[in-house]
Amino acid sequence: MPQLKKAFESIGLAGKEIQILEVLLQNGPMLAAAVAKTAKLNRTTTYGILKELSDKGLVSSAKHQGVLKYQSIAPELLPGYIERRGQELLDMKNEVLEMVPQLKLMRAKGRVLPKVQFFEGTEGLKQAYEDTLENNSEKKLRDITGIDAVVTKLDQKFVTYYLEKRARLGIECIDVVPATELAKKGSAADAEYLRETKFIPAKYNFDGEISIYDNKIGIFSYAPASPAAIIIEDETIAHMMKQLFDYLASTASAANATRSA
Repeated sequence: MPQLKKAFESIGLAGKEIQILEVLLQNGPMLAAAVAKTAKLNRTTTYGILKELSDKGLVSSAKHQGVLKYQSIAPELLPGYIERRGQELLDMKNEVLEMVPQLKLMRAKGRVLPKVQFFEGTEGLKQAYEDTLENNSEKKLRDITGIDAVVTKLDQKFVTYYLEKRARLGIECIDVVPATELAKKGSAADAEYLRETKFIPAKYNFDGEISIYDNKIGIFSYAPASPAAIIIEDETIAHMMKQLFDYLASTASAANATRSA
């Protein structure tokens, strides 16, 4: 379908991605092996592309009678997806255009720009959280967390997995949180999770988190319709944020003091 192929290319899909997506659009849920055979690609390549398409929201997977199968986005959702991605790419182009003078200046001065990674969707959020554990050589986290949103808006299985893995890796956490009832209750598990909770007034509540570790700052948004995360990697910015955090933590009240109050 030449027109469909052209539309997919306009939103940044490559040849093999389009091959696999067209196979899935023309069929129902399929095994990865069947997708590879139909698209005339090897299985390793097919698995990699299926993962990329899943990350882009064009393919999903589910178990049918105990077997993992893949399926494409519903055909009726394609126009909206293409329109949305087209607008995102246009917005990105405009952002890059605005950055060109800065990039040229930085190149002229021989300086390196901070590295910024964007993560979209629930799975993207989880991937960003994994970075705070897997790429944390100092084994320490400085967090500013909206605990109520963690409890009400995140997958609790993932939250438990994350906390247990963090403790297992020996990563200590100082967590500055609004002094809500949920936050006070949660602080009872501080010792179990190698965490020290510090409280700021409950009125300063929010739906997200800031994590500072090594030379990175992770900013997490729990917006239900569009959860997202940004990780900024830069020594100077990380040092500044650690200084600000340490000051904030020094003015916050300790969890045991709040519980006994």
